[in-house]
Amino acid sequence: MKLTYSPFKPFEITKGKITVIETGNYDVYRKMIMNFKDLEDDINFSDDDYKLMETIKALNWIGDQMFADNLNKQFQAKIYKRVFEIMPDSSQQALIELARKIKNTVTDVTYMIDLPLEVNPEIDLLKIIKFAEIEYNSIMTAGPYDIIEVILKTLSELNETKIIGMMNVSDYLRESDFKDLIQLVRTLDLKVLLIKFSEIQRSEKYDECRYYYIDNDFVDYRF
Repeated sequence: MKLTYSPFKPFEITKGKITVIETGNYDVYRKMIMNFKDLEDDINFSDDDYKLMETIKALNWIGDQMFADNLNKQFQAKIYKRVFEIMPDSSQQALIELARKIKNTVTDVTYMIDLPLEVNPEIDLLKIIKFAEIEYNSIMTAGPYDIIEVILKTLSELNETKIIGMMNVSDYLRESDFKDLIQLVRTLDLKVLLIKFSEIQRSEKYDECRYYYIDNDFVDYRF
């Protein structure tokens, strides 16, 4: 996939290798953020055949992961659906039987009330899964790398095909953490774009990534 931002040549973003775009130009940095939030539309995405794609269809913008929405808020609904999709028939049947027992018990109690009450006999498996209140383990998602790892693994589990965009990642990770991130993206085979404001070009820090730098004079360097 390609990111097109005039007057620069297209920036390439592929699976399994992190693409980093850093800039020392505030206008460029602001424009990238506004476009990635889908608030402006002068940066475009295209597939490998240069067919244009809407930003919302090309990019899953996480932003600054340390200030993003709570992980449960971000992904819980999709996790519920994913659990439903992969649930074996035997597990579905077990939940259905439990739901019937619950409804029968509640029905028996309603007979104690002198009112024309009835219990809906329909069983919705997705509602039962939501009742279980599946959440991320707070201890396992406490550190910066842990959060990023969980986000990427979650999106991989959800079969994400869009570019996953984040900003300021290097502010939070140690060198060893970033090396682990490079390997994680390679293993999960995801398309990941990281952007960062930096007054200096730092290609040596990202020698295992696809690295682009746009300086304050709008000159771009490619590594």
